[in-house]
Amino acid sequence: MKAEELFKEAVDDVKIGCYNKAVSALYFSLRMMAEDFLLRIRAPIPRRDDKLANVLDSLGVKNVALALRKLYELRVKADYRMESISKMEADVAVRVYGEAREALKEKLKGE
Repeated sequence: MKAEELFKEAVDDVKIGCYNKAVSALYFSLRMMAEDFLLRIRAPIPRRDDKLANVLDSLGVKNVALALRKLYELRVKADYRMESISKMEADVAVRVYGEAREALKEKLKGE
């Protein structure tokens, strides 16, 4: 699964100090997992990031919605702003991603 590949690459990127790449990959990995979740439950998949988070929120996976919003915020910093992602921000992103990933896996088990 591409989401898993992106996650593994992000972990490797954090280890070698490529924090901007790591955060971007984590965001896209979680987004892919969220879209896969919505496909499996036959829910519509909004294209806008905020709308996707809102749908997840309304389906009861609030922590995944919050994680997606946080990772999006970090991705914007990584990809579009002059300042770079710090090691601390990258570590937070990995933790937030991991918690959201587990929550989605649990939610899929119940579906």
